[in-house]
Amino acid sequence: MPLPMPAPPQSKPAQVISQIAIPRKSVPLAQAEASLLAALDSGLAPKGESGLAPKDRAAYQWLLSAATWQPGAALAIPFPRGAQAREAAAWSAFLAKDEGDPTALPLTLSGSRLLLWSWMRERDRHAPLPKATRAAVEDRLLEGGPDTLRGWALRHALCFAVAEKDLTRFTALKANRMDMAPDTFTSSQSLFALLDGPSPAFRLWRLPDLAYDDTPLGSLGARSVWICPPGIPVPQGAAWIIPSATGGQNGREADLDPGMKAEARALLPELHGRAAWFAASKETFESYGLQWFPILIELDEDGNLRSVKMGDAAP
Repeated sequence: MPLPMPAPPQSKPAQVISQIAIPRKSVPLAQAEASLLAALDSGLAPKGESGLAPKDRAAYQWLLSAATWQPGAALAIPFPRGAQAREAAAWSAFLAKDEGDPTALPLTLSGSRLLLWSWMRERDRHAPLPKATRAAVEDRLLEGGPDTLRGWALRHALCFAVAEKDLTRFTALKANRMDMAPDTFTSSQSLFALLDGPSPAFRLWRLPDLAYDDTPLGSLGARSVWICPPGIPVPQGAAWIIPSATGGQNGREADLDPGMKAEARALLPELHGRAAWFAASKETFESYGLQWFPILIELDEDGNLRSVKMGDAAP
């Protein structure tokens, strides 16, 4: 006798379905940390994350505390006990006194790595580290941890290698970290080749009249050149080049496209009567290894490139 066909599944009434709890999938800690660091990288304020599993909340809170750390401020330790609590306590004690070797402290937590980065940047601004110590901190950060933090550390190391004309440091970084950013290393190597040589020419549009010229940096009438959007004070006596926010125009075009013209004219209130030039091509800067703003270029009496301080190494 043939078996009867199974009955079709019965739909649950709507009021029953509404009472069924659907468990929410937890956000992985690595994903939450990456999102927080991406926000910092974009200049946004970090936020809490409510979707973490209970076991990950303390580690995320430690990263959040590191993201908002200010020199002199006490750090709350979110771990009740164990190795993570000891690591956090060691960092809290180090930052309270600013004594000892931070590269010897444990770095199993992303928050601890961010604290090491923030401490180094604070020293860059107010009490620069000895060269060997700074390189040791950079290398420690490059060893592991979130990709964003490793990227910051590599940028920092390359900026200072260029600023100090330290080809030995650059060569070591290239040998060990080339896989992280091949194009960045190639571009930085181009900049090393320019140091102490004639300044390159850029197609620049003079503000406010937007007349263009293919101008060597040594012909701008100053011994230093500041390449930076408005918002950071221009160093005394420096010629000022304002890069386009998008930088999307070809560096060989003879005229600005309408969008670039509008962008350039919108800058005029920021000049406060001083002379400046507008650069429409990001590609041109990058082809010379000028990758991170702000950039301070110092020239010798013949217009040759004496030094390039960019990004993290800029004043």
